[in-house]
Formats: sequence, C-alpha cells, structure tokens
Amino acid sequence: AEYMGLPQLFENFMTSMTTEIVVILERCLSKARFSRLGGLQLDREVRSFCSYLSSTTNWSARDRFARLSQMATLLNLERVGEIHEYWGPNSGFTWRLSPAEARQTLALRIDFNPEDIRRLKL
Repeated sequence: AEYMGLPQLFENFMTSMTTEIVVILERCLSKARFSRLGGLQLDREVRSFCSYLSSTTNWSARDRFARLSQMATLLNLERVGEIHEYWGPNSGFTWRLSPAEARQTLALRIDFNPEDIRRLKL
C-alpha cells in the first residue's frame, strides 16, 4: 500500500526548498555585476527554473519567485528610464521590491549610470 502522506511531504519539501533557494539567489545576485546580456540570461534562467518547479508541483512557483523575477526584469532593461514602463500605478505590476531595492538592483548593471539611477522617481 502506498503511503498517502508522501505527496504532501513532497509538496512541503519543495516549498521549503524553493523558499531557501530564492533567498540564497537574491543574496548572491545582490553581490554580482551584470551586463545587458547577463541580465537577459538571468531572466531566461529564472523563468525556466520557475516553470520547471511549477510543472513538478501542485502550486505555482511564480509567487515565490516574484522578487527574483522582478530583479531579473530590472537587470534585463535596455536603459534605466525603461523602468517606468513597468513601475507605477498604470504598469499592471504589483512590485515586491521597494524603490530602494529596485535602485540597488539597477546599480548591479555595469552599463547603467549611477546618477541616472539616483534621479529615478519611483
């Protein structure tokens, strides 16, 4: 007879593991530097990992990856001012990053001017 609690145990394990991985990745990202291509690659990897976890569990990983996905989105921008297409009341996004965290993330891009980031109205 199959143990009926095993699927729930797996879900609990995956939830805990995902939460830990996301926290570790956020911490690692905050110490890295990115080019435009690096931001694009990060965005692809985050989407792929989120999609994989959603396909192997009964819950959507999107919520747990929201902050990480938003960091990847910011690192994938072509220019600093492009953030206004995503940030604000008319953007359709619910941001999990604070304005300070968004600026810190943008500052990880080696090709973004720190003064442009500082001047952003978020």
